[in-house]
Amino acid sequence: GEDAMLPPPRRRTMWPGTLAQLKRQRVGSGTKLFHPDAPLQSAFDCNRSSSPVDVSSFLAPDDEADDARLMRACLMLFQSGRVEEATKLVDDCGQPWRAASWTGGEPLSADGSGNPARASWKRQCREISRRMSQIANADASSTGENAGSRRLYSSLAYEAAILSLLSDDVDSALRNPAFWTWEDGVHAVLRSELGIIEDDVLRSHNSARVEACEQGGGHFPYPGTEFSGGEDGNMPRGNYGNLGAALQKLQASPIERIREEAGDPFRNGMTSFLVGQGALKEFIEECAALSLEAENDDEACFLRFITHLILYVDTVLPEFCAQLALPSGLDAVTESIYSLRELLILKYVAHLSSRRDLWPHVALYTSLLSSDNVLDTYSSFLIRVHGDRERRMALKQARDLFPEGLDVYILRNVVRGMVMCDKENFAREVGEPGALAGIAPVDARMMRSVHWLCYYPEHGPDALVCANMLLRRFLLSHVGEDPDASDRDLYAPKVFVEKILPKDLITVAVDQCQGEDEEEAVPGPISPPLVQNLEAEFLSIKSYLEAHTKYVQFLDAIAKTSPCHTSSRLVDGSRPRHETEIADKMERNAFRQKKMGLCKIIVEFANRASDTLTAVLTFAGGWLVDVDSNLTDEEIDSEEAKARSEELEAIRSSFVPRAVLMLEEVLDKTAMWLEQIAYDTLAQFEGASKDMLLTLYGSFNETYRSNDDLTMDLLVTSRAAPGYWHKKALSLASVVANDGNGLHETFDNVEMEGFLKLMAEHAYKLNRCTNSQNFFDY
Repeated sequence: GEDAMLPPPRRRTMWPGTLAQLKRQRVGSGTKLFHPDAPLQSAFDCNRSSSPVDVSSFLAPDDEADDARLMRACLMLFQSGRVEEATKLVDDCGQPWRAASWTGGEPLSADGSGNPARASWKRQCREISRRMSQIANADASSTGENAGSRRLYSSLAYEAAILSLLSDDVDSALRNPAFWTWEDGVHAVLRSELGIIEDDVLRSHNSARVEACEQGGGHFPYPGTEFSGGEDGNMPRGNYGNLGAALQKLQASPIERIREEAGDPFRNGMTSFLVGQGALKEFIEECAALSLEAENDDEACFLRFITHLILYVDTVLPEFCAQLALPSGLDAVTESIYSLRELLILKYVAHLSSRRDLWPHVALYTSLLSSDNVLDTYSSFLIRVHGDRERRMALKQARDLFPEGLDVYILRNVVRGMVMCDKENFAREVGEPGALAGIAPVDARMMRSVHWLCYYPEHGPDALVCANMLLRRFLLSHVGEDPDASDRDLYAPKVFVEKILPKDLITVAVDQCQGEDEEEAVPGPISPPLVQNLEAEFLSIKSYLEAHTKYVQFLDAIAKTSPCHTSSRLVDGSRPRHETEIADKMERNAFRQKKMGLCKIIVEFANRASDTLTAVLTFAGGWLVDVDSNLTDEEIDSEEAKARSEELEAIRSSFVPRAVLMLEEVLDKTAMWLEQIAYDTLAQFEGASKDMLLTLYGSFNETYRSNDDLTMDLLVTSRAAPGYWHKKALSLASVVANDGNGLHETFDNVEMEGFLKLMAEHAYKLNRCTNSQNFFDY
């Protein structure tokens, strides 16, 4: 039952309150003491019920309440099938006669046990139950006590309910207020049907025995073992095993709650199980159609119910579940691919995915789908999971619940889907972390997607694949743009490489491919040659980003550092000549030291930028060129491989000429800035400027010593001399022309023509800066 069955206080005396009241009445009136075996009506002066079955009307209020609690507990024990406990309970409470009156339903057997007058006993129980029910219905109010949600009616109602169960009288039971729930009514109907079937079997068996005895002239082997069903008119009529018709009586019950609960869909499901497979099939198909058509979460409770119901049916009756029909109106493709079970699980998983608090259950229900549906469904779910803790939980569940290796394919779908997402339709989702400063939210989501492949080492090669894929997308977004505008907008890929990706990404990926155990290998492993190409690709892009950073820093430094400043030399003719010469010398040294400090700043930034850009152009094997061609046919001919090849070619065609021009710009601006140093010195110190400049240049020449003679070679060998940088710019021509670097292949005719013009200008500038007469005669 739904409430705890608490028996009344144990006592050996029946109705102590009533007995005490009767004794007091007799003593006060001077009559003889009341005899316990005397009729109750004779003990009361007032007019009480004349019905022999309405004992409760003579009881004291406390005794009636105790009896009601006792009968209620016994009824619940009967409903639970614990008949022996019920009889023991009334015996312990001083009412053994009740226990005796409830034990007459045992059929008589050959060994003499059972009730030889079972039919008469049932008939009497049925008659007493009906009369008690009439009285109980006339006063159906409860005593005011509640035990949980179960009311306490008069003891007469509960005793009538027990007798109706014992006599298979379902009509009387359904009119009894003690049967106040649908479950109570179902129990009464099923018990009645079972009892009637039992009586029919005993009656048929008895008729066959009588017929056999009459034909053989014999008699029953044991006197009194014959069974008679009694008068047919007074016997309850069953539905001959048709539980559907039997349970229809609940719809006509006078108890309002039973009628209302009979229309509940959940109880209809219970009814369909009782009736049979035909009713169950109709119920499941109807409920499934309603759940699949529902568009809001208000029906989530019912969706959960019908999904779990069909899962249970599929477990115990798989062949029956396969016969369930799909709802009408579905397209032919859906009907050919999905079963009703799959559609319901998909709908329920979609509901779980829409509630963040239910995410821990998504993997479990997804695992009940077919492998293809698991891949698509869980991939779509993981795309919406952004928190690190939730990602670890979801991935661990996938590895525990899904077929081995399926988690790799799922993560490949997830990360690729997030990397290649549509930026225009981006919308931030619940629980998604904020983006770093300067990073667009959609770019931040794409960066974090690679973390899916960084939780387990065996996913390392795939992490490298997807990291390169995202880096290519970042670079491709700048292909075709104005170099001056796009070159300053590579912040996102730099943050991705420096702050988002693990530092050991390359090491883990290479180690997993080279030392991979066949038993622990992931499905569709990446070959070592392909990993080498991916490593070269990643390092190529990383080197370009580092070079771009140095290039931007150089531009910032040269823009903020002026090459010119005014000398603080004083012109005072009143000073002696030797004092003036000393003052001039000191000022020249101070001026040169100032210029040296400025030159060191620019030369340092220029060296860093030019070295990193040169490393890009002279990258081993060629920048963004695959270093290993020993790939399988699948790795060459797959759609992803072809797309990668096209993307690499587009990036090379755009960024290699751009890197060459960036390096040329660094070299040219450095030379021009240093020329301004020379011109500023020549303008302020005239004749003394030549020695000042050569001394300045000598301080930047690594082979120069302070006691060496100053030569004109410093105009080319010193890093502070403009000629050094023009000469370095001219060497770009050989770098571009080197077939090993593959740079000239990326230039179109217009770009190559422009590059050659720049080289010609540097040749002219180099000649100008290395001609001492022209250089110092400014």
